[in-house]
Amino acid sequence: MSEVQPPLLLLTDLDGSLLDHHDYSPGPARAWLTRLRARGAWIVPNTSKTAAELAPLMKSLGLAGQPWIAENGGVVALPAHWLAAYPLQEASAPDEHGLCRVAVATPRNTILEVLETLATEFSFEGFAAMSVERICALTGLAPEEGALAACRDASEPLVWNDTPERLEAFKARLTANDLRLTRGGRFHHVTGLTDKGVAARYLIARYRLCERTRPWTLGFGDGANDLPLLAAVDNGVLIPGVGDTSQRDCELAAFPGLEDERRCYRASAPGPAGWVEGLSHWLANGFTHHDYATRS
Repeated sequence: MSEVQPPLLLLTDLDGSLLDHHDYSPGPARAWLTRLRARGAWIVPNTSKTAAELAPLMKSLGLAGQPWIAENGGVVALPAHWLAAYPLQEASAPDEHGLCRVAVATPRNTILEVLETLATEFSFEGFAAMSVERICALTGLAPEEGALAACRDASEPLVWNDTPERLEAFKARLTANDLRLTRGGRFHHVTGLTDKGVAARYLIARYRLCERTRPWTLGFGDGANDLPLLAAVDNGVLIPGVGDTSQRDCELAAFPGLEDERRCYRASAPGPAGWVEGLSHWLANGFTHHDYATRS
């Protein structure tokens, strides 16, 4: 008698992971998205992108109606039926795809107020001070896409122009104001006291509560801001980053479980090729993973 396989809940970073760092294409991963959805898997983007950016992207990827996590854990979108039996006062009304947004972090206006007070002491450039043209020059986005990237609810990306040595002092000042700094593929991101891992655990708990089953959770990421996500799931895929990965590699020490190859696979290829490589590894090995059945 064959063992019943648990449902798959896949949470993935976008830029530099599911999407190519340069042209934002899913490349070889696109066909896998179609296959996984046909098999009933849930595919949840967990990204620094905004809700405004995700709306057209989810449609283009064939993921419209799937839950998502935006702005490094600041905003979560859940299926309306997950909220019917267990309502949340702060949830929005369902959108056209039946998703309700839940803001789970400090509002951007509060973040900008703190950054304004620090701008006289440290040298940095945030999105709020950038033109759409400047955002596009830094990201390679088209003008309409750059405008969507500027529409933020609970985070502020910034370019650090000060010395590396002063970054720790900047982090300390943010911490004193109940804010957090994390490094993505292109920018540093200032958020409230949340991250991709906190939001992932929140969404997974909602899934278990409302679907009344325990899924097999897979996570994918390439940046330092993805490490909490990889630590929050059963199995992860760490994808090679593009550019300076020194901060990510330094922060890995804070997540000792990710050094265990039985828990986290290290892909050899960057971007979507590494995403497919890691997915193939776990689809071949994950359901028979010796620890999966006993992990609570």
